[in-house]
Amino acid sequence: MDGEGLKSGRGITGRAELDGRTTERIGEEERLRAGSRRRSTLVLILAFWAFAILMLSIRAMLIDTAPLSVLGPRRLATAAMGTLLCLAMARLLELLRNRSFPERIVWGVLGAIAMSIVLTFFTTMLNWVVFPVPELGEIDLVQRAQWVLVWLGYFLAWTGTHLALTYHWESQEHQRRAALLARTTREAQMAALRYQLSPHFLFNTLNSISSLVGEERNADAETMLLNLATFVRSTLSEGAEGMVSLRQEIELQRLYLDIEQARFGERLQVEIDLPFQLTGVHVPALILQPLVENAIHHGVARCESRLTLRIAAEDRGDRVALIVEDDGRPGPAASAGNGQGLGLTNVRARLHAHFDGEAWLVAGARPEGGYRVEIVFPRPAG
Repeated sequence: MDGEGLKSGRGITGRAELDGRTTERIGEEERLRAGSRRRSTLVLILAFWAFAILMLSIRAMLIDTAPLSVLGPRRLATAAMGTLLCLAMARLLELLRNRSFPERIVWGVLGAIAMSIVLTFFTTMLNWVVFPVPELGEIDLVQRAQWVLVWLGYFLAWTGTHLALTYHWESQEHQRRAALLARTTREAQMAALRYQLSPHFLFNTLNSISSLVGEERNADAETMLLNLATFVRSTLSEGAEGMVSLRQEIELQRLYLDIEQARFGERLQVEIDLPFQLTGVHVPALILQPLVENAIHHGVARCESRLTLRIAAEDRGDRVALIVEDDGRPGPAASAGNGQGLGLTNVRARLHAHFDGEAWLVAGARPEGGYRVEIVFPRPAG
Protein backbone atom coordinates (compact mmCIF):
# COMPACT_ATOMS: atom_id res chain seq x y z
CA MET A 1 0.00 0.00 0.00
CA ASP A 2 1.43 3.43 -0.92
CA GLY A 3 1.66 6.41 1.43
CA GLU A 4 -1.58 7.98 0.20
CA GLY A 5 -3.46 4.72 0.63
CA LEU A 6 -2.06 4.30 4.12
CA LYS A 7 -3.08 7.83 5.05
CA SER A 8 -6.59 7.34 3.66
CA GLY A 9 -6.95 4.01 5.44
CA ARG A 10 -5.92 5.49 8.76
CA GLY A 11 -8.25 8.44 8.20
CA ILE A 12 -11.21 6.14 7.51
CA THR A 13 -10.38 3.98 10.53
CA GLY A 14 -10.02 7.01 12.78
CA ARG A 15 -13.29 8.49 11.56
CA ALA A 16 -15.05 5.15 12.09
CA GLU A 17 -13.71 4.98 15.64
CA LEU A 18 -14.90 8.51 16.32
CA ASP A 19 -18.33 7.75 14.84
CA GLY A 20 -18.56 4.60 16.97
CA ARG A 21 -17.68 6.44 20.16
CA THR A 22 -20.09 9.23 19.26
CA THR A 23 -22.96 6.79 18.65
CA GLU A 24 -22.35 5.03 21.96
CA ARG A 25 -22.12 8.36 23.78
CA ILE A 26 -25.35 9.67 22.23
CA GLY A 27 -27.18 6.40 23.00
CA GLU A 28 -26.12 6.36 26.65
CA GLU A 29 -26.95 10.04 27.18
CA GLU A 30 -30.35 9.65 25.52
CA ARG A 31 -31.20 6.68 27.75
CA LEU A 32 -30.29 8.63 30.87
CA ARG A 33 -32.25 11.69 29.78
CA ALA A 34 -35.29 9.61 28.77
CA GLY A 35 -35.35 8.04 32.24
CA SER A 36 -35.05 11.47 33.86
CA ARG A 37 -37.89 12.85 31.74
CA ARG A 38 -40.17 9.94 32.63
CA ARG A 39 -39.51 10.49 36.33
CA SER A 40 -40.17 14.22 35.96
CA THR A 41 -43.44 13.49 34.15
CA LEU A 42 -44.60 11.15 36.90
CA VAL A 43 -43.68 13.67 39.61
CA LEU A 44 -45.57 16.39 37.73
CA ILE A 45 -48.70 14.23 37.46
CA LEU A 46 -48.62 13.24 41.14
CA ALA A 47 -48.06 16.83 42.23
CA PHE A 48 -50.87 18.00 39.97
CA TRP A 49 -53.39 15.55 41.41
CA ALA A 50 -52.27 16.20 44.98
CA PHE A 51 -53.06 19.85 44.32
CA ALA A 52 -56.41 18.91 42.69
CA ILE A 53 -57.42 16.82 45.73
CA LEU A 54 -56.49 19.68 48.04
CA MET A 55 -58.66 22.11 46.06
CA LEU A 56 -61.58 19.66 45.95
CA SER A 57 -61.33 19.03 49.70
CA ILE A 58 -61.45 22.77 50.40
CA ARG A 59 -64.48 23.05 48.14
CA ALA A 60 -66.17 20.11 49.87
CA MET A 61 -65.73 21.68 53.28
CA LEU A 62 -67.50 24.80 52.02
CA ILE A 63 -70.47 23.45 50.04
CA ASP A 64 -70.75 19.60 50.16
CA THR A 65 -73.29 17.96 52.48
CA ALA A 66 -71.81 14.44 52.48
CA PRO A 67 -69.27 13.65 55.20
CA LEU A 68 -65.53 13.54 54.43
CA SER A 69 -65.37 9.85 55.38
CA VAL A 70 -67.68 9.13 52.43
CA LEU A 71 -66.26 11.51 49.83
CA GLY A 72 -62.57 11.20 50.80
CA PRO A 73 -61.97 7.69 49.38
CA ARG A 74 -63.94 8.66 46.25
CA ARG A 75 -61.69 11.65 45.68
CA LEU A 76 -58.66 9.37 45.96
CA ALA A 77 -60.22 7.06 43.38
CA THR A 78 -60.92 10.09 41.16
CA ALA A 79 -57.29 11.21 41.53
CA ALA A 80 -56.06 7.70 40.67
CA MET A 81 -58.23 7.68 37.54
CA GLY A 82 -57.01 11.15 36.61
CA THR A 83 -53.40 10.01 37.09
CA LEU A 84 -53.95 7.11 34.71
CA LEU A 85 -55.51 9.43 32.14
CA CYS A 86 -52.56 11.84 32.38
CA LEU A 87 -50.08 8.98 32.03
CA ALA A 88 -51.92 7.80 28.93
CA MET A 89 -51.91 11.34 27.52
CA ALA A 90 -48.19 11.72 28.26
CA ARG A 91 -47.54 8.47 26.41
CA LEU A 92 -49.60 9.65 23.43
CA LEU A 93 -47.68 12.94 23.26
CA GLU A 94 -44.41 11.01 23.44
CA LEU A 95 -45.49 8.88 20.47
CA LEU A 96 -46.23 12.12 18.61
CA ARG A 97 -42.79 13.62 19.37
CA ASN A 98 -41.84 13.55 15.66
CA ARG A 99 -44.86 15.69 14.76
CA SER A 100 -44.66 19.48 14.68
CA PHE A 101 -45.16 21.24 18.00
CA PRO A 102 -48.37 23.08 16.92
CA GLU A 103 -49.82 19.72 15.90
CA ARG A 104 -49.00 18.31 19.31
CA ILE A 105 -50.72 21.28 20.95
CA VAL A 106 -53.88 20.46 18.98
CA TRP A 107 -53.66 16.84 20.12
CA GLY A 108 -53.11 18.04 23.70
CA VAL A 109 -56.26 20.19 23.63
CA LEU A 110 -58.33 17.37 22.14
CA GLY A 111 -56.91 15.00 24.72
CA ALA A 112 -57.79 17.39 27.55
CA ILE A 113 -61.39 17.53 26.30
CA ALA A 114 -61.57 13.73 26.06
CA MET A 115 -60.03 13.25 29.52
CA SER A 116 -62.47 15.70 31.13
CA ILE A 117 -65.42 13.82 29.63
CA VAL A 118 -64.03 10.43 30.68
CA LEU A 119 -63.29 11.57 34.24
CA THR A 120 -66.76 13.14 34.58
CA PHE A 121 -68.31 9.87 33.40
CA PHE A 122 -66.12 7.97 35.89
CA THR A 123 -67.18 10.11 38.87
CA THR A 124 -70.82 9.91 37.80
CA MET A 125 -70.72 6.11 37.70
CA LEU A 126 -68.81 5.99 40.99
CA ASN A 127 -71.04 8.33 42.99
CA TRP A 128 -74.47 7.64 41.47
CA VAL A 129 -74.40 4.09 40.08
CA VAL A 130 -71.76 1.81 41.65
CA PHE A 131 -71.54 3.34 45.14
CA PRO A 132 -74.41 5.87 45.27
CA VAL A 133 -74.28 8.69 47.81
CA PRO A 134 -77.82 9.67 48.91
CA GLU A 135 -76.69 13.14 50.00
CA LEU A 136 -75.78 13.97 46.39
CA GLY A 137 -79.34 13.58 45.17
CA GLU A 138 -80.32 12.74 41.61
CA ILE A 139 -78.02 13.08 38.60
CA ASP A 140 -78.12 16.68 37.34
CA LEU A 141 -77.00 16.81 33.69
CA VAL A 142 -76.32 20.53 33.87
CA GLN A 143 -74.13 19.99 36.90
CA ARG A 144 -72.35 17.13 35.10
CA ALA A 145 -71.67 19.45 32.15
CA GLN A 146 -70.26 22.00 34.58
CA TRP A 147 -67.92 19.36 35.96
CA VAL A 148 -66.76 18.59 32.42
CA LEU A 149 -65.70 22.25 32.21
CA VAL A 150 -64.07 22.09 35.66
CA TRP A 151 -62.03 19.03 34.75
CA LEU A 152 -61.27 20.57 31.35
CA GLY A 153 -59.61 23.49 33.15
CA TYR A 154 -57.50 21.09 35.23
CA PHE A 155 -56.49 18.97 32.26
CA LEU A 156 -55.68 21.98 30.08
CA ALA A 157 -53.45 23.30 32.85
CA TRP A 158 -51.65 19.97 33.14
CA THR A 159 -51.34 19.52 29.36
CA GLY A 160 -49.97 23.04 28.93
CA THR A 161 -47.39 22.49 31.66
CA HIS A 162 -46.38 19.14 30.21
CA LEU A 163 -46.01 20.54 26.69
CA ALA A 164 -43.97 23.48 28.02
CA LEU A 165 -41.63 21.05 29.76
CA THR A 166 -41.42 18.95 26.63
CA TYR A 167 -40.50 22.01 24.57
CA HIS A 168 -37.80 22.89 27.11
CA TRP A 169 -36.38 19.35 27.03
CA GLU A 170 -36.34 19.27 23.24
CA SER A 171 -34.61 22.68 23.06
CA GLN A 172 -31.93 21.41 25.43
CA GLU A 173 -31.61 18.25 23.34
CA HIS A 174 -31.10 20.24 20.15
CA GLN A 175 -28.45 22.37 21.85
CA ARG A 176 -26.67 19.26 23.17
CA ARG A 177 -26.74 17.63 19.75
CA ALA A 178 -25.38 20.76 18.09
CA ALA A 179 -22.59 20.99 20.66
CA LEU A 180 -21.79 17.29 20.29
CA LEU A 181 -21.76 17.57 16.50
CA ALA A 182 -19.39 20.53 16.68
CA ARG A 183 -17.14 18.70 19.14
CA THR A 184 -16.98 15.46 17.15
CA THR A 185 -16.38 17.43 13.94
CA ARG A 186 -13.40 19.11 15.59
CA GLU A 187 -12.15 15.74 16.85
CA ALA A 188 -12.39 14.25 13.35
CA GLN A 189 -10.65 17.28 11.86
CA MET A 190 -7.83 17.14 14.41
CA ALA A 191 -7.42 13.40 13.91
CA ALA A 192 -7.24 13.87 10.14
CA LEU A 193 -4.59 16.55 10.55
CA ARG A 194 -2.51 14.27 12.75
CA TYR A 195 -2.83 11.45 10.23
CA GLN A 196 -1.62 13.88 7.56
CA LEU A 197 1.40 14.78 9.67
CA SER A 198 2.52 11.23 10.54
CA PRO A 199 3.48 10.00 7.01
CA HIS A 200 5.24 13.32 6.38
CA PHE A 201 7.35 12.95 9.52
CA LEU A 202 8.07 9.25 8.96
CA PHE A 203 9.17 9.88 5.38
CA ASN A 204 11.65 12.54 6.52
CA THR A 205 13.01 10.37 9.34
CA LEU A 206 13.36 7.23 7.22
CA ASN A 207 15.06 9.31 4.55
CA SER A 208 17.58 10.45 7.19
CA ILE A 209 18.19 6.84 8.24
CA SER A 210 18.67 5.89 4.60
CA SER A 211 21.27 8.64 4.25
CA LEU A 212 23.18 7.31 7.25
CA VAL A 213 23.17 3.79 5.86
CA GLY A 214 24.39 5.14 2.51
CA GLU A 215 27.26 6.85 4.32
CA GLU A 216 28.01 3.53 6.11
CA ARG A 217 27.30 5.09 9.49
CA ASN A 218 25.51 1.98 10.67
CA ALA A 219 25.88 2.70 14.40
CA ASP A 220 24.26 6.12 13.96
CA ALA A 221 21.50 4.56 11.84
CA GLU A 222 20.83 1.99 14.56
CA THR A 223 20.67 4.73 17.21
CA MET A 224 18.28 6.70 15.05
CA LEU A 225 16.02 3.66 14.58
CA LEU A 226 15.88 3.08 18.35
CA ASN A 227 15.07 6.75 18.94
CA LEU A 228 12.42 6.58 16.22
CA ALA A 229 10.79 3.58 17.90
CA THR A 230 10.74 5.42 21.23
CA PHE A 231 9.31 8.53 19.57
CA VAL A 232 6.54 6.62 17.76
CA ARG A 233 5.55 4.77 20.96
CA SER A 234 5.32 8.09 22.79
CA THR A 235 3.14 9.72 20.13
CA LEU A 236 0.80 6.73 19.86
CA SER A 237 0.18 6.78 23.62
CA GLU A 238 -1.48 10.23 23.51
CA GLY A 239 -5.19 10.63 24.29
CA ALA A 240 -7.97 10.77 21.71
CA GLU A 241 -8.08 14.56 21.71
CA GLY A 242 -4.30 14.84 21.21
CA MET A 243 -3.64 17.37 23.99
CA VAL A 244 -0.45 17.09 26.05
CA SER A 245 1.30 19.28 28.58
CA LEU A 246 3.97 21.59 27.26
CA ARG A 247 6.53 19.56 29.21
CA GLN A 248 5.46 16.40 27.35
CA GLU A 249 5.52 18.24 24.01
CA ILE A 250 9.08 19.42 24.63
CA GLU A 251 10.09 15.88 25.62
CA LEU A 252 8.64 14.59 22.33
CA GLN A 253 10.71 17.16 20.45
CA ARG A 254 13.82 16.14 22.41
CA LEU A 255 13.26 12.57 21.19
CA TYR A 256 12.99 13.76 17.60
CA LEU A 257 16.06 15.98 17.95
CA ASP A 258 17.97 13.03 19.35
CA ILE A 259 17.12 11.26 16.10
CA GLU A 260 18.45 14.13 14.01
CA GLN A 261 21.53 14.67 16.17
CA ALA A 262 22.51 11.05 15.51
CA ARG A 263 22.70 12.11 11.85
CA PHE A 264 24.21 15.59 12.07
CA GLY A 265 26.29 15.34 15.22
CA GLU A 266 27.83 18.61 16.37
CA ARG A 267 26.43 20.47 13.38
CA LEU A 268 23.10 20.64 15.22
CA GLN A 269 22.98 22.47 18.55
CA VAL A 270 19.74 22.67 20.52
CA GLU A 271 18.64 25.23 23.10
CA ILE A 272 15.39 24.85 25.03
CA ASP A 273 13.89 27.52 27.28
CA LEU A 274 10.77 26.37 29.09
CA PRO A 275 9.71 28.42 32.17
CA PHE A 276 8.54 26.24 35.03
CA GLN A 277 5.14 27.98 35.28
CA LEU A 278 4.33 26.93 31.71
CA THR A 279 5.20 23.23 31.97
CA GLY A 280 1.59 22.26 32.73
CA VAL A 281 -0.03 24.29 29.95
CA HIS A 282 -1.73 21.96 27.46
CA VAL A 283 -1.06 22.17 23.73
CA PRO A 284 -1.98 19.99 20.73
CA ALA A 285 0.37 17.03 20.57
CA LEU A 286 3.19 17.41 18.03
CA ILE A 287 2.23 21.02 17.31
CA LEU A 288 5.95 21.91 17.27
CA GLN A 289 6.98 18.93 15.13
CA PRO A 290 6.59 20.52 11.66
CA LEU A 291 8.36 23.67 12.84
CA VAL A 292 11.35 21.73 14.17
CA GLU A 293 11.44 19.60 11.00
CA ASN A 294 11.40 22.72 8.80
CA ALA A 295 14.25 24.29 10.76
CA ILE A 296 16.42 21.21 10.30
CA HIS A 297 15.42 20.56 6.69
CA HIS A 298 15.96 24.16 5.53
CA GLY A 299 18.86 24.89 7.85
CA VAL A 300 21.37 22.29 8.88
CA ALA A 301 20.53 19.80 6.10
CA ARG A 302 21.34 22.36 3.38
CA CYS A 303 24.63 23.78 4.62
CA GLU A 304 27.81 22.56 6.25
CA SER A 305 27.92 25.19 9.01
CA ARG A 306 26.69 24.57 12.52
CA LEU A 307 23.07 25.47 13.24
CA THR A 308 21.61 26.42 16.61
CA LEU A 309 17.95 25.55 16.99
CA ARG A 310 16.10 27.27 19.82
CA ILE A 311 12.73 26.20 21.23
CA ALA A 312 11.25 28.59 23.78
CA ALA A 313 7.99 29.32 25.60
CA GLU A 314 6.97 32.75 26.86
CA ASP A 315 4.32 33.75 29.37
CA ARG A 316 2.38 36.72 27.99
CA GLY A 317 -0.32 37.07 30.60
CA ASP A 318 -3.52 35.56 29.22
CA ARG A 319 -1.62 34.06 26.29
CA VAL A 320 1.32 31.74 25.74
CA ALA A 321 3.85 32.03 22.94
CA LEU A 322 5.88 29.13 21.55
CA ILE A 323 8.93 30.03 19.49
CA VAL A 324 11.03 27.88 17.18
CA GLU A 325 13.95 29.71 15.59
CA ASP A 326 17.34 28.99 14.11
CA ASP A 327 20.38 30.95 13.02
CA GLY A 328 20.92 29.07 9.79
CA ARG A 329 20.48 30.14 6.20
CA PRO A 330 16.80 30.22 5.16
CA GLY A 331 15.82 27.71 2.52
CA PRO A 332 13.62 28.51 -0.50
CA ALA A 333 10.38 28.05 1.45
CA ALA A 334 11.56 30.35 4.20
CA SER A 335 12.97 32.93 1.83
CA ALA A 336 9.61 33.24 0.12
CA GLY A 337 8.32 34.59 3.41
CA ASN A 338 4.76 33.40 2.89
CA GLY A 339 4.82 30.59 5.44
CA GLN A 340 2.43 28.43 3.38
CA GLY A 341 4.31 25.11 3.30
CA LEU A 342 2.64 21.84 4.24
CA GLY A 343 4.02 21.92 7.79
CA LEU A 344 2.94 25.49 8.56
CA THR A 345 -0.44 24.98 6.90
CA ASN A 346 -0.97 21.89 9.07
CA VAL A 347 -0.03 23.79 12.23
CA ARG A 348 -2.37 26.68 11.38
CA ALA A 349 -5.25 24.29 10.73
CA ARG A 350 -4.70 22.45 14.02
CA LEU A 351 -4.48 25.71 15.97
CA HIS A 352 -7.79 26.82 14.44
CA ALA A 353 -9.44 23.47 15.25
CA HIS A 354 -8.23 23.40 18.87
CA PHE A 355 -8.63 27.06 19.79
CA ASP A 356 -11.60 28.14 17.60
CA GLY A 357 -9.64 30.82 15.78
CA GLU A 358 -8.20 32.35 18.98
CA ALA A 359 -4.62 31.30 18.14
CA TRP A 360 -2.28 32.33 15.36
CA LEU A 361 1.10 31.61 13.79
CA VAL A 362 3.64 34.15 12.52
CA ALA A 363 6.66 33.06 10.48
CA GLY A 364 9.48 34.91 8.78
CA ALA A 365 13.23 35.40 8.35
CA ARG A 366 15.20 36.92 11.21
CA PRO A 367 17.10 40.16 10.46
CA GLU A 368 20.31 38.68 11.89
CA GLY A 369 19.92 35.50 9.84
CA GLY A 370 17.92 32.32 10.21
CA TYR A 371 14.21 31.81 10.52
CA ARG A 372 11.64 32.27 13.32
CA VAL A 373 8.17 30.85 13.82
CA GLU A 374 5.97 32.01 16.66
CA ILE A 375 2.72 30.40 17.86
CA VAL A 376 0.45 32.38 20.19
CA PHE A 377 -2.60 30.83 21.84
CA PRO A 378 -4.91 31.56 24.82
CA ARG A 379 -3.67 30.45 28.20
CA PRO A 380 -6.25 28.18 29.87
CA ALA A 381 -7.77 29.59 33.04
CA GLY A 382 -6.34 28.19 36.27
